[in-house]
Amino acid sequence: MKFRTSLLLTLLFLGAANLLIAGDLFQDHAVNSGVISPSKMTQLQIAYFNPFQDSQQDTTPLTREQQLARLPGYKLPKKALFFSALLPGAGELFVGSKMKAAAFLLVEVGAWTYYGVYHQKGAKKEGEFEIFADDHWDPLKWKNWYETEGQNLIELTGENKYTHAPAMLELIDAGKKTQQYYEMLGKYSEFVVGWEGMERNFSFNTYEEMQEVRDTLTVANKYMDMRDLSNNLYHTARRGITIAMVNRLLSAIDAAWTAKMHNNQLLKTTLRMEQIYFVDRMEPVLSLKFNW
Repeated sequence: MKFRTSLLLTLLFLGAANLLIAGDLFQDHAVNSGVISPSKMTQLQIAYFNPFQDSQQDTTPLTREQQLARLPGYKLPKKALFFSALLPGAGELFVGSKMKAAAFLLVEVGAWTYYGVYHQKGAKKEGEFEIFADDHWDPLKWKNWYETEGQNLIELTGENKYTHAPAMLELIDAGKKTQQYYEMLGKYSEFVVGWEGMERNFSFNTYEEMQEVRDTLTVANKYMDMRDLSNNLYHTARRGITIAMVNRLLSAIDAAWTAKMHNNQLLKTTLRMEQIYFVDRMEPVLSLKFNW
């Protein structure tokens, strides 16, 4: 009796243990067409502890890029491109090409240094011609002439060629000396009377005569030469910006290409015929090797 009781208890214990184990494997399972899906716990164990695990749910073939992305040392080309777009050479450094990174970075530094030097020279010359204009061109002198003698030319010829005079009057009345102010007083002959050496009651019979006087006025020509030099310096400075933008574009493209070449080197596949010793004889076989 005792033996039978012990045997029964043992069988019941083993049965309960089997049910517990089965509960893990088949909990929340689905049986479809005879295929049993393992439990969530078992799936997690397979996913994290099975080194041979490949995607069991996604059977879509992986692209070469996705395959390469699994390799240690893989560099995403898009990330390299983004880095070099922000700072030339950064993408190359991210990939590991230090020499190219240094080259692009040096060009970038040189381009902005070039821009800074010539922009500073242009600004300095701009300050000089503005001081020269303040010393040699009198806005009130020109305004008084325009409101008196200047109007006589309009009545004489029957036309008004003082196309920039209203804008100058507005600036003078507002006490503003803007970039437009300094451009107009030297560029257009209608402001010639304001220059040093011209008399307040100077009269012109034609607009062409006004231009002839402007062309022979030394102080006005000197001012325009100073202004032209400043503009040329600013134009030269802008070349530095152009160089920097081109360098940034080339660096971004090169970084993406360098990353792609780097990734291609991670996986080299070779297929060749080899002889192997099989039991008691040599057998020819195809050998597929992956080097990374």
